[in-house]
Amino acid sequence: MNRNYLRLFFALSLSLVLSISGCGQAKTSVNPPEKSNTTDSSTQTPKDSNNTPTVHPVSLTLYFPTPDADGLAKVERSVNITDGAMIKAIFSELQNPPSGLDKVLPEGTQLLGATVKDGVATLNLSKEFRKNFNGGSTGEQMILFSIIDSLTSLSNVQSVQFLLEGKPQEAILGHLDTTEPLKRNEKIILKQ
Repeated sequence: MNRNYLRLFFALSLSLVLSISGCGQAKTSVNPPEKSNTTDSSTQTPKDSNNTPTVHPVSLTLYFPTPDADGLAKVERSVNITDGAMIKAIFSELQNPPSGLDKVLPEGTQLLGATVKDGVATLNLSKEFRKNFNGGSTGEQMILFSIIDSLTSLSNVQSVQFLLEGKPQEAILGHLDTTEPLKRNEKIILKQ
């Protein structure tokens, strides 16, 4: 039991050091495991020899809409994640915009599952993603490409396929065709 407290103390200390040292640093690349078929931790959680999930500090590149929806602002964050949980970590971080930027996900949206296969990240989102979306085509573009551009910052993701409650949608939020995987959109990323 004492060993678990030491691990927790070490993980929290490392997290604090990484948070403090991450402020004001230049972009750090994210190198997830090089696998062509990866399942996110929503279905798997690797464990170490003591049957404890393995946690790693990583730097994530996220994109958040500006309040006037004129583009996406790039944000770097350092977070601790469990092996295989990159998509879950990105999804979670997108729910917490920095001050001055807009929230990405409609209220109540949940990630039901995520996989990466052959460069395509497939996200299975809850019905609240559509039900609680109250924007127009510009808002839709900001939300979808916040997610897509954030996920395609990972080296093993080139495009994103959206599912709603396990089913593909012609236009998941009403306008943009989401029947096929969508690729990164560099044009809406604001220059810093």
